[in-house]
Amino acid sequence: MALADDKGNSIIVDAVSNHAAERIARAVCVELGCQISSADTVMRGDQLADGLVPATLTLAERLGAAVREARAAHTDPVLAARAMLSGTHLLTGKVIDVSRRTQGGFARGSARIEGIGEDAGRVLELGFQNEHLLATRDGETVATTPDLICVLDTDTGDPVTTEGLRYGLRVSVLAAPCDPRWTTPGGLALAGPRYFGYDVDYLPFRES
Repeated sequence: MALADDKGNSIIVDAVSNHAAERIARAVCVELGCQISSADTVMRGDQLADGLVPATLTLAERLGAAVREARAAHTDPVLAARAMLSGTHLLTGKVIDVSRRTQGGFARGSARIEGIGEDAGRVLELGFQNEHLLATRDGETVATTPDLICVLDTDTGDPVTTEGLRYGLRVSVLAAPCDPRWTTPGGLALAGPRYFGYDVDYLPFRES
């Protein structure tokens, strides 16, 4: 793995395992100001089909186009994103609390979203570590990693990252299914909720 920052520092990591490489890279990232670039997971062309989830860049392009076209047509960009992702609605509301800290190379924390409109009276809690990993609504787990938990600006459909969450934002939260390979035993060992320290099992995606 090659690591570099914007000041010209660079490091080559030759680690004994993927887990060790990640630990080293995150420690380096913290020391270099919490932002670095990396090049890793080098593979041959004939390994791509087995090693990567296909068509993710195409999906990203189509998703952006769907949101852009919905805005231009003055229709709901969140609904457009939901349809493109084959997702489900978790809650629309206002961010009322955010707790965030940097630990071990992760932006770790949680957020509370109070429902508005049809979701009035409901509360959604998000757990995140750089990405949104766990969603609990009214005390019940409704979505977990490796499925996607997407927080969107309700008016524009723009994504709201874990770093961008702040009090008062009006957001819509969606869940979308991950590639089936992530729900295999090996996939869940790498990206399931217990890997990130949450005391819950993977909740299979439920469309509504």
